[in-house]
Amino acid sequence: MPYAGTPPPPPTEEKVSQILSIISAYRHRSSNVADRFSEFVPTLEKQLSDTVSKGETVRFILPAFPFKAPAEGNKRKTLGSLPDKAEEIALKTLDGFADSIAEIYEGGATVVLVSDASVYGDLLKISDADAFAYHQELKKLASSLELTHLEFVRPGELAGVVPESAKTIEEYSAHVSKTRMLLDGSLAQSVDPTEDENVQATSRHYDTALPQSDDPEAFKAAMLKRGKAYAKLIASSAESSIRLSIHESNNVGKVTLDLFPPATNPDFITPWHGAVAVLADASVRIVDASTVDMNKFEVVRNQEGRPWLLREKCDLFDWFGMEVDFEPLFPCGMLVRPRHGYGPYKFEDVDMKRVRRLALSSAPLLLRGFTMEIEKEVFRQKARELGEIQMWPFGDILEVRENADFNMNNVLTREAMPFHYDGVFKTVQDEKTGEWISVPPLFQMFRNRAASQSKGGLTLFSSSRNLIPLLGPDSIPLEELRQLKWKTFTAVNEAFGGHELQLPFIITHPESHVDTFRFHEPWPESKCIAGSSEPTIVQVVGWPQDKSDALCEKLTRLLYDRRVAYRHQWNAGDFIFNDNAMTHHTRTAFEDGHREHWRVHVS
Repeated sequence: MPYAGTPPPPPTEEKVSQILSIISAYRHRSSNVADRFSEFVPTLEKQLSDTVSKGETVRFILPAFPFKAPAEGNKRKTLGSLPDKAEEIALKTLDGFADSIAEIYEGGATVVLVSDASVYGDLLKISDADAFAYHQELKKLASSLELTHLEFVRPGELAGVVPESAKTIEEYSAHVSKTRMLLDGSLAQSVDPTEDENVQATSRHYDTALPQSDDPEAFKAAMLKRGKAYAKLIASSAESSIRLSIHESNNVGKVTLDLFPPATNPDFITPWHGAVAVLADASVRIVDASTVDMNKFEVVRNQEGRPWLLREKCDLFDWFGMEVDFEPLFPCGMLVRPRHGYGPYKFEDVDMKRVRRLALSSAPLLLRGFTMEIEKEVFRQKARELGEIQMWPFGDILEVRENADFNMNNVLTREAMPFHYDGVFKTVQDEKTGEWISVPPLFQMFRNRAASQSKGGLTLFSSSRNLIPLLGPDSIPLEELRQLKWKTFTAVNEAFGGHELQLPFIITHPESHVDTFRFHEPWPESKCIAGSSEPTIVQVVGWPQDKSDALCEKLTRLLYDRRVAYRHQWNAGDFIFNDNAMTHHTRTAFEDGHREHWRVHVS
């Protein structure tokens, strides 16, 4: 938002700036290649200005998702030849990238995924049948996930040498032949692997990513030549699209994207060269499956029986006779539900010690498909098993539903809420200093009683595990933020408020002892509905207002980032256990329909 006294930029210029901020935030900064994205910005501004001024869709083009890496004896990097959890996360990341642009620009955004299979398949000895099956299943996966900002094409379609997408393996093989003839007709005599930074980066990637060969240098040279011809085809066929890449680059001419939340993929592995692994602490990593000790891990299959992910063997995933599945949520959290053909199980029989451990490792923890008699005493007893219940002026269990008779700011309304953590305004007074101290609870425990079927009403949970790795030059470095405090105030109501607080941005988690982010989204009067909510003032301690506002806006943007925030659509009967120290949460506004949760806080 422009600051007071500053004339607002023209609408097109403002939209272009916002879109550029999203592209910049999603770009991958290589540790091997110097980032020169700022040099590419003028070109992007010109291209985006032309698109936005016409109200057209911002189109990106990404050569990717060719096929799963081939097996090398016992050194298979992946779990099989078809898409799995790794592709699911990558597709959600790309769709979230485009959806972030669609939220602020009416023309929307689309990522066109161009499968490289026909470009490299023969060199890598991948059969047409495997490549065709992979691509078909990839499209089915995107459709089942309702990802609306992705399109799938093959190079031959893009270049116009084939009429449409192949529907059978016979058609696909014919299309592949035509595409390779086109590419081979424009091959360079040779490609100097040192000709520029981006080619150097791709060459280094091939040194470790390509299968074993009798002549590695000739193999790499053939890949580089085919790749250069392919890049020319992309450039000539999609001149109005912004070029994306999955290879490390300097981000000039094309922008390299992270296909996974950075916290899960420190080694920058692509989904077709790796697998999702759930570790013993319930954290998620993208790994080269050939490096995993399979004596310590098991392969988890999806409902269709397809190898889906790896999970470390651990008692955390043994629920005492309950046959349950553990599915990582995107981009954070874990879903626990009865395995297909089993259950439902009684919530009363759930081991809350394991729930606490899982919620500390993978918040929010969602239990779905567990039954409970609608009795508060059962809910209360399970909360006691989780930890010590924290009391409020209204008691222990809050019925979170629209209630105009009880003033709790915007908690008991249908309006949107700011991102926050519970209990920031729950205070005690230090007997010696007289200072008011914030005493937030460690856990939230929710039980959904009624899920509104109307538009909105999502609960967003954002984890510090995903947010902190995104801190950096575009926002503020972690070590600089660690030195700062923020002050906040909201008017007193029947449950909290009335005291100005000064709080650190970064704290040490009370149990896991890792860094965790603390903040409250500023909520000005313009976002409040008269008579039902009050503003929440937030400012960086010691900073002038304009500088503070700019940082608060950047931090708020990170909380809403699709690689940070899990967007939960409630089902009746859902249980959620959330680490209130590790995460922030918010609620989107909703319209008609009854919506109700029970909520209790536990330390």
